[in-house]
Amino acid sequence: MRWRKLGQVFDPRAHREWAGSHAQVPTVLVLADRLRVYYADRHADGRSFPTFIDVDRDDPTRVLYCHRVPVLGWGAPGTFDDEGVMPAFALEHEGRIRLYYSGWNRRVSVPYHNATGLAVSDDGGVTFVRAFDGPLLDRTPEEPYLAVTPWVLREPRAGGGYAWRAWYISGLRWVPVDGRLEPVYVIKHALSDDGIRWQRPNLQCVAQQHELEAFSHPSVWRDGDTWHMWYCHRHSRDYRTGPGAYRIGYARSSDGIGFERDDAAAGIDVSEEGWDDTMICYPAVVPVGDRVFLFYNGNAFGQTGIGVAVLERDARDDRPRRGE
Repeated sequence: MRWRKLGQVFDPRAHREWAGSHAQVPTVLVLADRLRVYYADRHADGRSFPTFIDVDRDDPTRVLYCHRVPVLGWGAPGTFDDEGVMPAFALEHEGRIRLYYSGWNRRVSVPYHNATGLAVSDDGGVTFVRAFDGPLLDRTPEEPYLAVTPWVLREPRAGGGYAWRAWYISGLRWVPVDGRLEPVYVIKHALSDDGIRWQRPNLQCVAQQHELEAFSHPSVWRDGDTWHMWYCHRHSRDYRTGPGAYRIGYARSSDGIGFERDDAAAGIDVSEEGWDDTMICYPAVVPVGDRVFLFYNGNAFGQTGIGVAVLERDARDDRPRRGE
């Protein structure tokens, strides 16, 4: 796969009069006349909240509108999302917009805990309310740490209804690194009949390169009989500004469960200089008409904003190019 970078879409540093410190985890809802890009901003106290920008479908570097307030507040005290909310995946279903999101709590023994919640919108995705006060994906006997940032797809069944699939991040352990605990997490797969109650067979989709490697934000696109996945991966050492920082990787699968890793075919990397020259992370692959876009964050986990790239196609047959 080869992606051509179109440029930076949004930089919160250019809007300090209303924006906070981040534009993290771009989450794209395809609308008839625009693309709505949800992202997580942060208050000065570090608590994240979701908001959005609208961009042009034909030129996704052109911002049409900036929403300057949260679309969903924090949960009630003691719930899984009372100290932070970050978007993960958005889609329209039965006339409503569903927003799968990550909820945050701070902890004493480890820095934080994450779980996955669901919010719904009846006004086209401008405001949301919680579908439930509790999480859809959380710790289980087999997965005792976290379950977060799902990428959700649905396919119609021959007899009616949908088969729902999700690829999400599951924690393996917390490890001590340079005097602090760091999380190690991998990508797993889940199935559902309604997108709410999930079966989680505890299957790891992409192999780690080493025991301190962590993954985040799987993004899956089905092209015929092939499932393509982009994700970001990092080391647990020196990953905030150093050589262990996030890069975007790639894997392919014939069944959507077991993926063959081929990071060299990801088709995108850090730039030589600029806003994404030390980190590239949180990919969101979005088919729009006859094109496929990749939205992503650059340096500092979204502090430098959101960028977009387009999948280049072979003019001979208009299919995605394969990595050499």
